[in-house]
Parts: sequence; structure tokens; C-alpha cells
Amino acid sequence: MPESEVPTVTFPLPDEPSVAEPAEDISSTSDVPAPAADQPPDETVAEEPGPGVPPEADDTEVGEDEEEVVLDPRSGFGTMPLPVIGETPPLGTKVIEDGWGGRDLVESVYGQLTGFYEELDARLKEVPEDVPPVGWVPYIAALRKFREERVAGDWELLARFLVAPGSLEATESLRLVQAEDEDGDEIVHDIVKELTAADGRALLVAPTPERAAELLRALEDDPEVFSLMIETQPATAESPSVETQALPPVGKEEPAEKDPEPTPPREFGSHGTVEFKPVTGSPEPGAEPSTEPGSETTGDPDDELDDGVAVTRAEPLPAAPVGEPIVPVEGPSAPETRVRSAALRPVGEAWRLSWETETRLLRRGLMWLEQWPRDAAALQAVQSTNLRRGEALDAERESLTATIEESRHASAAAEQAAARAEAEAERLTAVEAEAEAELAGPRAEADRLRTIADEAAGEANTLTRAADASYARCVQLDERAKTAQAELQGARQAEASLTDELARAREALPGAAEEAHRLTAADADAAAEGHAAYYRLVSAESALAARRRKMTLGQRLHVASPPSDLRDLRAEVKARTREADEAAKRARDAKEAAEHAERVRRGLASFVSEGGARLQQAQEAQERLGTELTWLATERETAAGEHQQQAQLASAAVEKANQEGRRAHAAHQAAQVIEERVNAARTAREEALAVARQARSDAETAAARAAETAAALDRHTAEAAEEMSGRQADLETVALTEARSRENVLEICGSDPAENPDAVPAHQRRAMARIEQLTAYMDGRRSAEGDVLLRTADLVVGTPAGVGLTARNEEFDALIVADAGAVTDAEFLIGAVRARRWILVSAPGVRPPEYREYASAPAGRLDIGPFERAATAAPHLVDAR
Repeated sequence: MPESEVPTVTFPLPDEPSVAEPAEDISSTSDVPAPAADQPPDETVAEEPGPGVPPEADDTEVGEDEEEVVLDPRSGFGTMPLPVIGETPPLGTKVIEDGWGGRDLVESVYGQLTGFYEELDARLKEVPEDVPPVGWVPYIAALRKFREERVAGDWELLARFLVAPGSLEATESLRLVQAEDEDGDEIVHDIVKELTAADGRALLVAPTPERAAELLRALEDDPEVFSLMIETQPATAESPSVETQALPPVGKEEPAEKDPEPTPPREFGSHGTVEFKPVTGSPEPGAEPSTEPGSETTGDPDDELDDGVAVTRAEPLPAAPVGEPIVPVEGPSAPETRVRSAALRPVGEAWRLSWETETRLLRRGLMWLEQWPRDAAALQAVQSTNLRRGEALDAERESLTATIEESRHASAAAEQAAARAEAEAERLTAVEAEAEAELAGPRAEADRLRTIADEAAGEANTLTRAADASYARCVQLDERAKTAQAELQGARQAEASLTDELARAREALPGAAEEAHRLTAADADAAAEGHAAYYRLVSAESALAARRRKMTLGQRLHVASPPSDLRDLRAEVKARTREADEAAKRARDAKEAAEHAERVRRGLASFVSEGGARLQQAQEAQERLGTELTWLATERETAAGEHQQQAQLASAAVEKANQEGRRAHAAHQAAQVIEERVNAARTAREEALAVARQARSDAETAAARAAETAAALDRHTAEAAEEMSGRQADLETVALTEARSRENVLEICGSDPAENPDAVPAHQRRAMARIEQLTAYMDGRRSAEGDVLLRTADLVVGTPAGVGLTARNEEFDALIVADAGAVTDAEFLIGAVRARRWILVSAPGVRPPEYREYASAPAGRLDIGPFERAATAAPHLVDAR
């Protein structure tokens, strides 16, 4: 990520603290406690805290009923002299007998140093500015934490290192590395890589911002190190510092009854950074102190930089007394007088890579969270399917087993039925043989009688046919006699009729001839008259046509009058037409009458000519039929006698045949009864054999079905075992997949999703919110908050003041101090109270810089750092490179 695109977080200067550390009256600090009687004379005696420095008991909380004593640091300036205690010997050179001095030694040294910084901070805040500098608030807060033993690491080890390094043995929690300047950067880089490789978080402190930036340049391209730069932002150039005179004590006020106003939310600054604003601000210069509830602020630096520390009210410092001018001090001013705020700036591509990696991990986690319900549903589905399939296979196996048992029972029953049927068939065979033996006699008698009856019936049939033939002859003769008699009668009637008709025809023939002649003549006359009428009509029509041809065109068009004779001609044509039609009709009628008369005449003439022959035939037929009738009568009598004789013989033969037939029928019925018994026995035997065969077949079929079903059961058992084995393997695979998904969900959410179903949706919401947040960070749509950057950084680099402003509640695995010789005790403690290990790297002979504000500092406190003191007092702790 380009440096210009890296989000930064700005930490503005906190409000000025009130110097309100509870302390005894200044007069109580003039006495120096005497050393104990058994104390060696060469041991260092803890000094009494100076003016403005609380005694050892100041870390105890002030009770509600006790009066809070507020010490104004101005009381020590000009009003009363400070006691001369003498120069404090270098720390660590001497220790007391009980080990290293303990908390009393720590309090005697750093209580005085705390008071000095509070004086400096109070003087700095006397000068009103729109944006006040940070001052020494982080130093005071770090010293108080150390004095109250509120450190992340081993307090005793840290305290021994600071006040009695000679009492320490080499340990991994404290490392002192001495190297030249050209090797120091590489050593620091190696230490940082070692810590980050072990997933440790390191705080790298350098004495100046330039030095911090120089150290970070060697690490900013490392994609494995999450580097975070703390940039201090001076608002003004260096200006001469001033020494403030002591101010009078601030009067005590009753604490407010109500809780202070809540802290306003953080807002984005003008550069897209998040400003860490103070809880409350100091009042405007010259403003009256507020007495309203909620107007009180914390005066403890720890309260401004760290939560959970005792607080006092923030009051505007009174103006310096008139007539006491402020005297400038020569020399460079401390950076704390210029630094106004601090900003966090991610450095290098590690942030983007880390955010991208975290986003990928979160998305992968979401995929696992989405995958587990599917895997769980798949596992449940496979389990249900396997259970149903197992039950189905068991049911099929039970069905096949039941079929086998049924087939075996059916086969045994069929075998028993076949045995019973075969036994019954053998019994029926004996019955049939016995019945057949019994049937032999009656059957032979019946056959004999049937033969006799058949012979008698044949004879009776012959005689009956002869009688029938004679009777038919009689009937035939009777019929012929009747026919001849009828023919004779008809011949006689024909003869009489022909005689009469012939006489009448002979009489009517002359008249018919005459009438035919007359009508023929009339026909000729009518034809002639018709021709004449036709000719007259033709003549009239010719005359009319001729007259029309002579008419003019006007007469033809009926314009002119027609000729006078035209009408007469037309009337004559009509009359001639009627006359011709009537003549033609009369001619037709005459012709028809003539033709009819001619037909009558020819018919009479033909009948007269043929009637004689027909009359003679009738007479001859009468003679012939008379003779035939006489013969027929004689033949009828003869045939009747023969018929009577044949009928008597046939009747006797029929009676005899009937008797023989009844005897044969009786014998046949007797034989038939026995034969029915034989047939019944045979049928029963055949049925028994059929039943036996069917039973045998059923037994074989049942046995074959049982064997086939047994084979099918074996195959089914093997296939079911194979199928269930495959299903079990699938179930194990799905169960393993579900278990892996559940383990992943358990690892992601921290709880079993089956036991805590709400854990997955809650984690999904958090992950989605985090993904959206990281995406906004990477897209530049949102700046990372300071606490987010600090929590995720592997390496935080900055100056002590910057660390005190930003990393308020953060703890680190290790503190690395570069150029440690140039770092004072308070600067070291700003990072040391936040770390569990301490690594100091410095070149030999390096001392802290001198600033004009530190001119009146306690001897041995700000002119030499803890590294140099330890290197002098405990060289065995130093790892020289």
C-alpha cells in the first residue's frame, strides 16, 4: 500500500493535568530519616522526596472522611529553601543487606522524579495556548504505574533493573545488547523478526521520531511484519522555555454529587484520522472555575491516559504574582514542550496483506459455517436413507425367508398329497379290475340279446317295408283312378262345350264377315275425306301466306291498317284446320273399327275350322279313360289283398323285435350299471393319478422355488451386505466430512454448533461486519481506528511520548529500546510498564540529551539512562556484540 494511502490515527494532546498528588506539608519533608543501626555505612540511604513529591504512603487511597491535601508546587519556589541532601550516588552501585531495597527504594527514587515532572508540566501549562503541548503527562502516568506495581511484566525484575541492577542475574525477560551504531539497526531487525516469528507483539521505542522512522524503514517492506508507526506532530517550532514561579495552593472544594458527563464519541479529523480527544478540556484562560456538576475533570495523568485511576478536579492555575518576572533559561527545549498530538500510521504492505488474509480466512470460515448445515443435513439424510434401506433389506430378507418356509411346507404337503393320491389310485385300480371281471358276463349276454334283437328288428323292417310297398301300390292305384275319373269328366264337359260353341260360331261367322267388309269401306271413305280436308287447309294457308307477302312494311309493323280480306283468310284457315282435325279423327276411328271386325271374323273362322278336331279328341279321350278305370278297379282289389297279408306279417315281426329289444335293453342296462362302476373307478383312478402327478409337480415346483428362493436369499444377503458396506462407507465419509465441518465450526465459533445453534449466526454476523470493515479499510472508504491498529499490529514503533499518547491500555510481549543509552528512566518506563519482556540495544557511552527544562532535575535521573547504569553496575547483564 502506498504510504499516502495508509490510514492514520491522530491522538491530540490530552487536557492539562492538575498537580494534585496528595502530599504532606512541605515542612514535613525537611527531616531526613536516619539509617538503621544495623545498616552498613557504605549502603545508599534512600532520599526523602523533595518539594512537591509525595511520600511513600501517597499510593494509598484517601478515605472519604479524610481531608485531601493538595500541594501547590509553587510553594517551593522563593518562599522556602529546599533542604540540601547531597548528591545521590549512582543507582545500582550499592545495595542494602536485605537484597535490593524493595519498594521503599523505588518510592524514594521515583517519587521525587514524579514530583519533578509534575512541576515541569505545571509550569508548561501556565502559558495559555490554543492547542497545548503534550507535556510530561505520559511520563507522570508511567511513573505512577510503576510505583503502584501496575506493570505487564515482572515488577520486581523491572524495579531491580532500574534501582539495583547489580542484584540481577541474566534472564530472558531482560536483555541488554551493546553494539555499535552501524550494527544496532541489524540487531533490532533480528530481534523484531525473532519476536514476530514466535507470534509475539513488540513495542519498538526510539529516542527521536527520526530515529524511529529510520528503524522502521528497514522493516516496512517485510510482508510478515505488521508495522505501525506512531508519529508525533509538533504544532510550533522550538521556542525558549520559561521557569514558572511557585503558585499558591489551590483551595479544596467539595466533590460533585453527580457523575461527570460521558465521554463524547470520537470523530474523524480533517485528514481522515481518528482523534483521541481528552475527556474534558481545561477552561479558557481567565474563565471562572465552574461549580456545576460534571464540570470537574481528572487531574491525575493516569486518569487521562489510563482508566481506573483516582481523579481530582481540573482547575485553572492562578496567574503568577505580579512583580516576579519569568526568567528564560538558555538551551534547547524538550520535545514535550512542542508535541501536540500523535497519529498511528500503518506502514508497509503487511497491513493490506494481513487484512486480505484475514478477509480470506473470514470468508473461508463463512464458507465452513455455510457448509456445516449442508454436511449435517447430508449426514442426516444418509443416516435416514441407510436406516430406511436397512429396514427394507431386512423386510426383503424376512420375506424371502418366509417364502422359503412356505415353499418347503408346500413341498412337504404336496409330497404327502401325492402319496395319498397314489395309494387311492392303487385301490381304485383293484376296484376297476374287479368291476371289469364282473362286467364280462352281463356284457356278453347283452351283446347276444342285442344281436337277436337286431336280427328281429331287421326282419320286422323288411316285412314292414313290404307292407308299406303294397300299401303304397294301393294308394297309387286309388290316386290314378281318381285322376282318370276327373279326366273322363273333363272330357265329357269339353265335348259338350265344344259342340255348343261350334254351333254358335258357325252361325255368327257370316255376320262378322259382312260387318268387317262394311267397316273396311267406311275406313276408306274416312281416309279420303281426311285427305280432302288436308288439301283444303293447305290451300287456305297458301292464300293467307300470299296475302301476307303482299302487305306493306307498315302493315307488317301494325302501323298501317291490315288488308280487309286478311281477317277472312285467317278465319278460313282456322275453319279448315278444325275440319282437317275432325276428318283425321274420324279416319282413325273407322280404321280401328275395321281392324277389330277383321280380328273377330278371323277368330270365328279359325275356331270353326279347328273345333271339329278338338271335339273328336275329346270323344277319344272318353273311350280311353273308361277302359283305364275298369283296369284300375281290378288292380286295386288285388293290391288290397296283398297289403293286408303283408301288414299281418310285419305286425308279428315288429312285436317279436320289440320283445327281443326289451330283453337286450334290460341286459344292456345291467351291463351298463357295472360298466359305470368300472368307468367311475377308472375315472377316480385317473383323477387320483392326476392328483398324484400334480402333487409331485407341485412338490418339485415348491422345492425348486425353495431352492431358488434360498439362492436368491443368499444373493440378497451378499448384495445387502455389500450395499450396506458401501452405504456404511458413504456414511463414514459423510460423517467424517460433517465432523471436519463441525471441527472447523468449533474452531471458528468456539462452540459446538449442534449444542449452541445460535453461535453460528452470531459469528456469521460478526464475520460479515469484520469483512465489511476490512474491505472498507483496503478500499480507503474508512480509516482504521487506533485500537484496531494497535490490537492487530505486530510491531509498534515510536517515541516514548507517542507511545504514552496512543498505546494507553495496550500490552506487548516485548519492549525493544533502540539507542537505549539516550532514553531516560521515565521514557523507558512508558514502554516498560506495557511489556512483559525488555530488550535494550545501545552503543556504549550514549547519554540522554540535555534540555533546558531539566537544569534543576535531580542528579543522576535525567543525565544518565538505565542502560548505561546497568552496563556500569552489572556488566554481566550486557551482551556485547
